Amino acid sequence: MQDASQRIAKVILPRRVWEGYDYLVPADMPMPRIGERVLVPLRSQNAVGVVIDHPTQSDFNLKPINRVVDEVPLISEDLVKLGLWMSSYYHHPLGSVFETMLPKKLTEGRPINLEGEKRWELVDPNSKPKIRPNAHRQQDAWQAIHERGFVNNSELQGLGIERATLAALEKNQIVRSRVVVPKLTISPSDLVPTDEQQACINAIRGHLDEFRAFLLDGITGSGKTEVYLRLIEEVISRGKQALMLVPEIAITPQMMNRFKERFSSVGVFHSMVSGASRFETWVKVATGKIPLVIGTRSAVFLPFKNLGLIVVDEEHDASYKQFESLRYSARDTAVYRANYSKVPCILGSATPSLESIVNVRNGRYHLLRLSHRPGTAELPTFHIQDMRNTRVEGGICEPLLTRIGEHLSREGQVLVLLNRRGYSTKYFCKHCGWTAFCDDCDVALTWHQEPRNTLSCHHCGRRYLPVRTCPDCGNEDILMTGVGTQQVEEQLSKHFPDVPHVRIDRDNIKTNRQMNQAFNQLQVTTEGLLIGTQMLAKGHHFPNVTLVAVLAADNGFLATDFKGAERTAQLIVQVAGRAGRAEKRGEVWIQTYNPENEDLQSLVVNGYAGFASTELEIRKEGQFPPFGQLAVIRAESSEESLAETFCEEVLDVLRGCQDVAVLGPASAPITRVAKQYRFQGIVIAENRKSLHQALSMVERKSPTSRKVRWSIDVDPVEMS
Repeated sequence: MQDASQRIAKVILPRRVWEGYDYLVPADMPMPRIGERVLVPLRSQNAVGVVIDHPTQSDFNLKPINRVVDEVPLISEDLVKLGLWMSSYYHHPLGSVFETMLPKKLTEGRPINLEGEKRWELVDPNSKPKIRPNAHRQQDAWQAIHERGFVNNSELQGLGIERATLAALEKNQIVRSRVVVPKLTISPSDLVPTDEQQACINAIRGHLDEFRAFLLDGITGSGKTEVYLRLIEEVISRGKQALMLVPEIAITPQMMNRFKERFSSVGVFHSMVSGASRFETWVKVATGKIPLVIGTRSAVFLPFKNLGLIVVDEEHDASYKQFESLRYSARDTAVYRANYSKVPCILGSATPSLESIVNVRNGRYHLLRLSHRPGTAELPTFHIQDMRNTRVEGGICEPLLTRIGEHLSREGQVLVLLNRRGYSTKYFCKHCGWTAFCDDCDVALTWHQEPRNTLSCHHCGRRYLPVRTCPDCGNEDILMTGVGTQQVEEQLSKHFPDVPHVRIDRDNIKTNRQMNQAFNQLQVTTEGLLIGTQMLAKGHHFPNVTLVAVLAADNGFLATDFKGAERTAQLIVQVAGRAGRAEKRGEVWIQTYNPENEDLQSLVVNGYAGFASTELEIRKEGQFPPFGQLAVIRAESSEESLAETFCEEVLDVLRGCQDVAVLGPASAPITRVAKQYRFQGIVIAENRKSLHQALSMVERKSPTSRKVRWSIDVDPVEMS
């Protein structure tokens, strides 16, 4: 055990380690503060780590820290606390958590100056302090600051003032320093907030100096973004910073355009930005030079110097969940970050997650509503189209084709949603039943007209040339069944050959530029057809759309995944929000072979709130989240038996834990993906404490074979 008089720093290394390492702080080295990077010896090499604690004693013979990398803490204590919480909550190695949080260039040890633009002011500008007569530099510095009111770091050299002089004055409490957040140029909006918007703004404005989580439940087109803009403007005017999270990169350019109309400088942070740009943004945020950032999931880890507000737009979106390595929810992490930073967090959505709705009921979140669209725009009406006993071509039944024609004839645009790309979803032999499957995945291949005549696996991306004869029986009668967006486009083009149309899916839209070009095609005409996947539901504005047609909704409402119905209802409501956004009243028609479905009926008759009430009763009866607490244990390997055996070993340990139920192991819904066999088990508990106590028993378990990879997924958003 170390001498109690020796100074110790606990350092976490950004790699797969569960705990920090204790190091000795040399006597001639200033005590590194929590959040500072240090260079430490590790075996025969050196490594960069982050100080997370100052233990009073250690049970090990400690090596000394080589040097402190940063002059000021790399990350704030609230971020250190966030990393510790994430490791505990998601049962993931602490070092890997910090590896996720920090840009790679920082973990490599690149030195940076995090001080930013510092401003020096007099503690008491109305009286002359006692400065020694021979301390001429201190007297000159005081005089310069007194005459100017303040002096910035960038002005020191021109004034002949040394930082050591200011440090001496600061020590004697004659001057003080603070980091200056650059002032943004803010362009005032011509829009006058509605009464509902103003009520929401006022409610949140009253809590800008404390943590409080708000659920902003606003129908599509009700002006949630204007509420965000007004509150961010308020926060920045107070000299603080704001973070705006969006679920997908594709939304960022649209959001950026809206925000750049109001603010002169907006930072962007997402995975498609280069590593150098991410590093630059990271440093500017840490120094306070960027007051506002719009970003995706990983932006929640940015080291804000003076954070004042977090906004999570489309809080229900599954894209906020990380599906590999550290399986965290950026939405939930944002709430905890706001709590540690003592700032408000706004969760906005037209279709709030059922978890957030229950958090409102339990008093954890405060509910704010926007139930009307500004101006004269009216909400669309919902209708069910029964497909039974009707003729269907290209995935569309005759009555729906008739309605599409009626809207087009009235110079309205029609949006057709089918969340399935490609042409046909199954390619098989009529004679013997042979079906084209991926060689690497247990998935039927989808036939695509584009790229030209190919079979594609939608899980691993591998492509194949279609066969002309059955490889099993030699028969040439090969058929295709199932409908994708390419077939819908072809069918509608046949029925309405003179109507302009655009298809939006990942097969033909690769960039934001292509997306904007496609949408611009429909802006120059009143009639038109828009066919696509869920990409269409993400916040786009189509003022001329009067009809939204939803195809294959049954796949979601009847899914085995407990979140399937929720995701489907959210997608329908989100895409329905594209209809009737201007002066034209919109309609939404949902095709179904199961019109009596309880969830569907609740959605059509009583809207999303009605669906949520119905679905929550179903969840409560089955003790599914948000009423029961859930985690999924997943194991995968190139050898089926290894994956199944290890999954069984983990679940056997959990079966011995109190107050938890364990199901499995069983093959994942898609057993093999990219040559990896996948098994999973489900762990259910009535409360979080019991669940986490059980998971802590297995979190550090190591497979006996290096061929096995496994993970714990707390609060899963899908069961595949």
